[in-house]
Formats: sequence, structure tokens, C-alpha cells
Amino acid sequence: MKVSSDNAMNKSVIYNRFLGIGLVVSLGLAGCAGPRAPAVSPVPIPAVQRDAFEEGLKAYQEGDYEKAVRQFQSVIIRFPGSAFLEEAQWMIGKSYESDNALERALKEYQSFRVNFPNSSHRDEAVLRIDFLDGLLHERTTRRSFTRHVGIIFSGNPGPAPARWGKVLEAVTFEGVHTVVLPGYGANGVYFRTDQASVINESIHGAVKAAHAQGFKIWVRLPARHLPWFKVPGEERDLRYDPVKKKLAPTAALDLFNPTTLDRLGRFYLDLAATGADGIVMDENPLIDAWEGFSPAAQAGFLQDFGESITPERMVTTSLAGGKADLMPESSGTPLFWKWSGWKNREVLSRLAEVMKTVRGRYPNLDWVRIVSPSAVTQPHIALARSGVDLLEEKQHGFDYFGIALSFDPGRDNPLVLLDRLIELIGDSKRVMALVPMEAYRRVASRLNDFQGAGLLFFEAEQEPALP
Repeated sequence: MKVSSDNAMNKSVIYNRFLGIGLVVSLGLAGCAGPRAPAVSPVPIPAVQRDAFEEGLKAYQEGDYEKAVRQFQSVIIRFPGSAFLEEAQWMIGKSYESDNALERALKEYQSFRVNFPNSSHRDEAVLRIDFLDGLLHERTTRRSFTRHVGIIFSGNPGPAPARWGKVLEAVTFEGVHTVVLPGYGANGVYFRTDQASVINESIHGAVKAAHAQGFKIWVRLPARHLPWFKVPGEERDLRYDPVKKKLAPTAALDLFNPTTLDRLGRFYLDLAATGADGIVMDENPLIDAWEGFSPAAQAGFLQDFGESITPERMVTTSLAGGKADLMPESSGTPLFWKWSGWKNREVLSRLAEVMKTVRGRYPNLDWVRIVSPSAVTQPHIALARSGVDLLEEKQHGFDYFGIALSFDPGRDNPLVLLDRLIELIGDSKRVMALVPMEAYRRVASRLNDFQGAGLLFFEAEQEPALP
């Protein structure tokens, strides 16, 4: 939501609050202990702090909200105890809201209320929180959902239409027939884009063929692990090696970097331009236990918690048989769990921003998330190892959730797993069971047991990984 010029912050008003005094503010932990009351000091405000704040304010007034956020965050990080801390965090919230990043604006206003309970912005913060919370809730509840039935095809999508007729004849369940195709291969993608290496542009032709036959097309594409994505090295994530005890670059994207996030948004827009009806994220892990240590991520954690991330403090290594037990759910410290929860929420918030950008031009595009069974049966392990928290994910813009079921002898009843996912998501039409094609007849005979959930049958060579 854009802020009108009448509501834009006036520099003289801000400076009049500070001239002649310096308010030393300690930025408290969001959700933890409250901040200390501001103390009045006769020490003048250093010019370097005023200049840094003024640069952010200028960017805000010129409509460069991304630069404004970066500059205000810099004030908080560079000048702990500065008189400008309160105004800097307030302006971060205003900048996010002006840039239509409503989820992040809401989070910032909520954090502001905790950090500065006696602020003159207190009442306005309450109003902004109530307004944004209601608006975001309305957006997530007004969309209608459809039960999907279809096939997940593997391999180059170019020849796929020739196989559809034969395979889809077997799928006679009532519902929308959906075809899921891979949008990428080992060396690039199957659609036109300037953001990644292109193998060919066969998705466009496949979409036309599918629509001509009355099918929907969903395209599988990861969000972070894209080695063929065209970004400089500084936009790749950093991963901590708990054995070598050092950070190293990875092929995964750093979603904490605003420039990278912008590239990802353009990438998905290029895919949506093919006419595809949905995007399927089947990335597992989305962000594993030791990823997410980029400078931007560490700065964000410091801003929110006032605590620096030291990877060595996140694991307590126990020795067994001469080998270190580094499974995060068993060796992670309290700092690790705080970091894991925060990292998961922040990555999802950034993906939600990307989805919102794409929905602005393609409002009917479906967003589908495939999760592992452990996200349902062992949520603490899924959070630690894979960065997955279903209760968070269903609040961050995904329309549908799928889970692979196995009907192999010796495994637990797969329908119990499906029931639990339906319970967590709250709507059976938003849930899809991924089932091997060879299990079709068994599924057909037990259709009522699926409680109206969608069904996607996958070819043997495309079988989703099970734990």
C-alpha cells in the first residue's frame, strides 16, 4: 500500500525530537524481555548517525523503499544505543508497507510494539497491525480451492503430450485433470528466461497442447537450489560445516538478499508467462539445518534478536565410537532452535513476497508445496533438517499441499498420514496424495477413504523421495 505525501515523515519533525538530547535505547528481543526505558543523555547525537538516518529517510521520500529498508537496518546494526533506533525501526515498517510487502511490514510493526512500548507511534502501530492482520487474513481466506486429479510426468516436457492420452485414460476420477511437468533439468530450464540457462522452450508448447485438450498444467520448479541460475557468487547462500567448523558457499540462492529475491520473482514471472496454471515446489530440504548463514541473514537475526549468530554455539558435539553425532535435532543448542524457527519464518516470508509479486500479474496461478512425510509425523525433525514447518507454511501463500504415500507392504497405513495432513491444513481440497501409478487400482477401490483430497499419480522414474 503506497503512503501518500501527506503522511510522509517530515525530517524537521524527526530531528526536533532529538536536537539537544540523545535517547539511548536498547533494542530488546522480539517476543522476549521488553526493552529498557530510554535514558536521557546530554551527549549530542553524532553527525554520522544523523547522516545515516537522513539517507534512509531520503530514499523513503523518493520511493526507493528497498534502499530505505537497507539504510534503516544499517542504522540499527551500526549504531547500537543510538537515539535513532526507535525511528529507524518504525521507518522500516513504513517502508515495507509502502512497498506492499505487507507480511514483513506486519512483522516489523509487531516487533516495534515490543521494543518500544512507550513510543509516540504506539497507537498508530496498533492501528497498522490490526489493519494489516485483517487484510492478510482476508486475502488468504477468500480464495476458492478445487480438488485436483492428474499425473506427474517425468523427463523432457517436449514429448510429454504424445504420452498424455494413453496415461490419462486410466485416470477416471471426477475432478480437474491436471498434468504436472518438470520445468528444469540438470543444465537449465525448459522455458524462456534471462535469469537461468535454457535447455529448450518446450513448456510453452506443452501448455498449449494441454489447454487444447482441457487439461491444467502445473510446472515443478525449486526455489533455492538452482545451480544454473544466473547470479553472482555473493547472491549464493553460505553453509556451515559442523565438522570443519567453517562457512563455505553453496549453489543455493540467498533469499535474504533483496536483489536475489527480485531475480527470483522475475524468474517465476517468466514461467507464468508460458500460460502455466501452477507452480509446484517439491524442494526438500527447502533450507537445511546448516544453510542460511549469509551476511544478510545474520544481520537480520541480529536486528530481530540483538544477538549475533556464532555457528559454533549452535551444536554440542557428542562423541560415539569416535564419530561426532551431528544430527541437528539431537545436538542442536537452544540458539540452534531459535535460529531454525526464525530462519524458516523468514524464508517463507520472502517466498510469500515472490508469490505476491507473481500473483499481481497472474492472480489465478496455483502455488503447490510438496512436503515430506516427516513434516507431518516428526515436525521437530522436519524443522531441524529440512526447514519445514507446516503450520507456518500454510500461512505463507501456498494454495495446495501434497505428500507422497506408499502402499508398499510393511509400511504404516498411508491414509493415517493423509488424515493428519488434512487436519493440519484444515481443508481436504487443499491436500493432494501423491500415489505411484501402479497403485491406481488399489486407490480406486478405496476412493472414499481419501476424504475428497486430490490425487496425483506419478510415473515410476519420478517417484518422490520417501524418508
